[in-house]
Amino acid sequence: MSINVVSGFSSSQSSQNLQATSEKIQAVIANLVSGSTAQTGDNVANVSVATQLQSSLSGLRQLSENLSQAGSLTQVAEAGIGQVQNTLQQLQSLARQASTPDLSDTDRNALNQQFQQLAASIDQTVNAVTFNGQPLLNGKVSGNQAISFDSVLSGDNSDNGGGELSIPSLSTSSLFGGQAPSLSSADSAQQALATLGNALSQVTNVLGGIGAFQQSVDFASATVDSAGFNQQAAMSNLSDTDFADASSQLSLANVQQNSAIALAAQGNLLNPALLQLIG
Repeated sequence: MSINVVSGFSSSQSSQNLQATSEKIQAVIANLVSGSTAQTGDNVANVSVATQLQSSLSGLRQLSENLSQAGSLTQVAEAGIGQVQNTLQQLQSLARQASTPDLSDTDRNALNQQFQQLAASIDQTVNAVTFNGQPLLNGKVSGNQAISFDSVLSGDNSDNGGGELSIPSLSTSSLFGGQAPSLSSADSAQQALATLGNALSQVTNVLGGIGAFQQSVDFASATVDSAGFNQQAAMSNLSDTDFADASSQLSLANVQQNSAIALAAQGNLLNPALLQLIG
């Protein structure tokens, strides 16, 4: 009589298999929990590239923040200048009324008083429009203090042709070449109309410059945001956990672990029987 006993794994080999499947399960769970393969270093090359992309992405985010700040500054300035422009148009309307020859002195004086009060509000607007505590309409953002587009991108003060944001002083003394004009007579009202026309031309030119600068900022922001999105997507493809694949790996590893445990248990039951037969 012959006895054939088949044992799938020795005790030591079963232990090794259990250890390997246990480590695999822990690695897959770590990937699922963290959402990143970097936690377990499944692919060193991919993790290295993803790290480089992360560094580049941080730079793009800072650049996007710089452009956002520049865009916000131009919007604040544009709103303030729009208010000055609206005031000048109201002054223009008062000057037209005062230029009528048959207007009484009483009526003209009333118009002139209203005109002077309204003109004074321009300086109030100029002093009130600030960004992060910096006045924008008093001439401080002009000349050597103008904001170049390159400085927004690189952080230095150079301007290599990318354009700049320059806002001259829009105070009444700057717009009118001195103090505000008077409507005390029909002739002075006509002169006021000419002065106001020149002032409105100045404001229109400033608004045009701001609009051009804002377009550059908007275009650059769209480009940077697109680059950031693409780099984020590339980084995710390299380092993010594929949950469907990881779940499949986890299921397979659990099956393998259960099989190893069953074989180890079977081996433990057979060994005493073998020892009795041999003995």
